[in-house]
This record gives sequence, C-alpha cells and structure tokens, in this order.
Amino acid sequence: MARKVKGSKQYRMKVVPHRPILHGVFSVLGVALLVLSTSAGAYFAGQYQLSKNLDDKTRAHAKALDEVDRLRAEIEALRVRAATAEQSVAIGEQASESVRGELVAKENQIAELRQEISFYRGIMAPSEGSDGVSIGRFSISEAGERRYQYKLLVQQSAARHQVVTGAVRFTIVGQVDGEPRRYALADLSSQVESESIPLRFKYFQNIEGELQLPEGFVPEGVELSLKSSKRKGFNIDQRYGWLVQQS
Repeated sequence: MARKVKGSKQYRMKVVPHRPILHGVFSVLGVALLVLSTSAGAYFAGQYQLSKNLDDKTRAHAKALDEVDRLRAEIEALRVRAATAEQSVAIGEQASESVRGELVAKENQIAELRQEISFYRGIMAPSEGSDGVSIGRFSISEAGERRYQYKLLVQQSAARHQVVTGAVRFTIVGQVDGEPRRYALADLSSQVESESIPLRFKYFQNIEGELQLPEGFVPEGVELSLKSSKRKGFNIDQRYGWLVQQS
C-alpha cells in the first residue's frame, strides 16, 4: 500500500494499455493521406498545364489556318493575273501573226505584179539575142507533204511573129546524206512522161504541174535548159535557188 507523505501534492496516476498495432495503422493512414493529397495536387497541376498547352496549340492552329487561307487567296490572285497575262500574250501573238500574214500576202502580191510587169515587158519590148525568147517567170509553192507545185512561163517578144518550137529540160538538184543528187522532172512528177517538155508558142507558153520529193532528199535548186528545135535558135540555161513561195 502506498504511503502518503504529509505536506506534498498528490497526482492521480492512470495506467494506459500499450497498443503498437493501432499506432502503426494511424501512421499508415497519415502517410496515405499525404500521398493522396500530393498526387491530387500534381494531377490538378498537370491538368491545368495540359489545358494551357492545349489552348496555346489551339490558338497556334487557328493562326496557321488563317495563314493558309491568306496564302490560298494570294495564290488564286496570282493565278488570275497569270491567266490574264497569258491571254494578253496570246492576243498579242495572234495580232502579230495576223500582221505577218498580211505582210506575206502583200509581198506575194507585189512579187506577182512584178512578174506580170516583167512578162508584159518581155513580150512588148524587143529582146536581144536568143531570138527574143526568155523565161518570163518561174516559181515553186507548197502543195502538201513534200509535194510542190511548179510554174514556168516562157515568152517571146511581140516584135517577132514566128512560132517558137523547142524543148525545156527541168532538173532538181540537191543532196542525199551529204552526197550530190540530181533528178529529172519526169522522175518526180507523174504528169511528165519524158525529160524534155515540148515548147510550141507564138507569144508565151505556161508549163505547170506538181512534183513529189523523195524522202531524204534535200533540194537546193532547179536548173532550166531551153533549146530551140532550129539549128541556130535559142539556147538558154538558167539556175534558180529552191525558194518556196507561201501558198
């Protein structure tokens, strides 16, 4: 039995049972609550940052779309300008082509008029030598794929009234693979049966037809040889370059 000491303060003592398991449970719960609160804070912070990043990306995407629309509008405007420029160039080319065509037509008309003047001058004016016989005009024009039309006019001065008789030989000269080559008109035209074309006229005679050039042959010119059937008649040799008139 405890003894009391007189004059001293007495304290009540209480015996508390020792429970180590319960203390451990509370410790674990505290740690768990701390972890949960930390995780929740990190989660909400992450969600906030993610939302912010998404907003930034959304704004950047919208800005990029606006830029794409602007560039598309500029491209369309450039296409319109390019089409307008091409149309203007085409119109200019058509106008230039039309002018060139008119110039060529005028030049052909002038050439024909000059030939007509030369023809009538040759007929009306006396000619010295060759019994008054001369070549009035000669021309070659396109008639198709490697096909050409030739026209030859042989004339006599009007001061002479006798009938001219003789023959003309028509030779096309050129190259094949760099080598010289000659063809008689009869070799290139089905309308001519012999190398010599007969001449018989009083004032003039027209000789015309078509010829077909063989593949690989590059024409360079035409040689014309006119000879009278008389012993002391005309003898004319003339060479022309391969100048093709526009039809």
